[in-house]
Amino acid sequence: MSSSPHIIDITLENFQQVILEGSMQQPILIDFWADWCAPCKALLPVLTKLAHEFNGQFILAKINIEEQPELAAQFQVRSVPTVMLVSQGQLVDQFNGAKPESEVRSFLKQHLTNPVEAFKEQIKQLVGEGELDQAQELLQQAISQLPEDIDLQIELARVLLQKNLSADARSVLDQLPEADKARPEVKGLVAGLQFVEKAPSAELLATLVDRDDSEARYLKAMAALVQANYDTALELLLNLLRDDRSYQEGITHKTLLEVFALLGEGNPLVVSSRRKLYTLMY
Repeated sequence: MSSSPHIIDITLENFQQVILEGSMQQPILIDFWADWCAPCKALLPVLTKLAHEFNGQFILAKINIEEQPELAAQFQVRSVPTVMLVSQGQLVDQFNGAKPESEVRSFLKQHLTNPVEAFKEQIKQLVGEGELDQAQELLQQAISQLPEDIDLQIELARVLLQKNLSADARSVLDQLPEADKARPEVKGLVAGLQFVEKAPSAELLATLVDRDDSEARYLKAMAALVQANYDTALELLLNLLRDDRSYQEGITHKTLLEVFALLGEGNPLVVSSRRKLYTLMY
């Protein structure tokens, strides 16, 4: 008998409630097994681990075919282990035999919606719509519940940078594990911190208003980045690349890639600007 609420031993008495009625609320993964079956004993720890990991996205329903032959016959089970996924009272998919964890995980991901991934998509949408305050609030709440999810921390640093809260963003990035600091997206965010250092002062910016040379364009782009005026910054950088590709040994192209990393690949501005960059380069 399992102590987990996500793992249930099935009998004739609870079959109706757990599988038929329960599958109307969440998917049920049925594991048909037997004591004499060595592959069953190899598969069970994998299913148990994933049931804990997915934390309620599905219920693992275990049916011992020797103790519940009527249920095995009802599902026309001819060999064990047999694993079936039931949702909304219907058989969705199944597999037979012991599978490695990677294959079982892939099987589950085909049919289950991962709430963390769905949440990350929601954050991307909020950022794309400019709802940075809401994105920051949701990310901070999620990190308090999932402190081990490095992707959430990186996304928080990205949002903080876009809000021009560079000190807060740097604090988040500084606390990342050393191995994750080498990730390209993190390097892009660190580069984003440098935009603050490169941006001209208000006094210098005032002197650039009537200038249209390469240096003025680049500095105006840095100022726009610090002010989170990303569409203006990208337009300035793309035009500078078009007109003076060799400016400061190609720094404009490098900066564009850093801005893309800062904003994130799903950002609509990045999508459109990448197309323009591709046209300029090729």
